[in-house]
Amino acid sequence: MPERTATAPAKRTAEQSRSLIVDAAGRAFATRPYREITLKDIADDAGVSAPLIIKYFGSKEQLFDTLVDFRGAADMIFNGPLDGLGERMVSMFARPMESYKPLSLNILFMSGASEERGRKLRANYSSQMIDALATRLTGPDARLRAELVMSMLTGLAVMRRKMMQEYASGSPEEVVAHYAPLVQQLLDP
Repeated sequence: MPERTATAPAKRTAEQSRSLIVDAAGRAFATRPYREITLKDIADDAGVSAPLIIKYFGSKEQLFDTLVDFRGAADMIFNGPLDGLGERMVSMFARPMESYKPLSLNILFMSGASEERGRKLRANYSSQMIDALATRLTGPDARLRAELVMSMLTGLAVMRRKMMQEYASGSPEEVVAHYAPLVQQLLDP
């Protein structure tokens, strides 16, 4: 009778480990104040070691900086023609989303306990989201219009995802139908 060998679990790639760490850090920063979070907490949740986090990210601060880098989100949100951008943006912000993803405001609220971290997050959001949108707009007051659009979308996301959650009326499609034209008015010159 041949001897049976147990198969070892597949080894994770560096990219898979990095993704697990970022997800665990996102959950931590979105649900607890920055100062209370340790690399060990994040490592335990990710199923990795704290030294591995240091190897990939350097420090808790650098890991946080990775989470509040909005360039990828901006590319995803603003990609495509300006015509119909309001509808695409409202559609994204009107739908439920995991609470720690970069478009979520949980990280903004929870990181507020650290003024330096909060300042970094606000600066990134301003330059990487609002300024990125402003560069796409034509006509007068592009920066102000971009700021107002992002304010509208942020308010929508807070109300639908946090304040109202299960009490919100209307489907995401109905919200898009009513709200997208208002956003599009600010996007159009």
